[in-house]
Amino acid sequence: MQTTKITWQAGEELHEGTTELRAWHDFKAYGNVSFRTKEDLSIADSMQQWFFANEKRIYALVCDYVKQNYQELLEESEFLDVFDEDSETYPTNVGEVSEADMQAGDIFKLMQLSAFVLHHPDKNAVGMVFECAWDEEHGFGIVIQGDEIISQGFEQVVYRSL
Repeated sequence: MQTTKITWQAGEELHEGTTELRAWHDFKAYGNVSFRTKEDLSIADSMQQWFFANEKRIYALVCDYVKQNYQELLEESEFLDVFDEDSETYPTNVGEVSEADMQAGDIFKLMQLSAFVLHHPDKNAVGMVFECAWDEEHGFGIVIQGDEIISQGFEQVVYRSL
């Protein structure tokens, strides 16, 4: 990923950085990918540098984790219940999907990236928010620290303090 321009807007509790980023590696973006943080914006440059220096490792960890755990995520969501005798496809936030699409588990078709949540570089961590076909209401969140997935679940999981 080439370094992208992030324009930060300070918020009371959560600061948001906007970008023109419409994809991240093989993941399409849900709108433009945003960056968010609860950290002081005086360290925004160092957070961004940490992210760009680690993004290939982060991408590999996310892909491996979701691919390995996809069937469990799908079963927990009970999403397949939407398919009955009358419907071959189902409209989702990430596009129309069929039961075959869901069973195949092509994460690049079933997930779109919404945001990265940056933490202080010393924490060696990042959160990611995805829109996903199997849970439109809550999305999917994942938190990576070092070389481990330390938390995953609904989108809100990425905002917990480390």
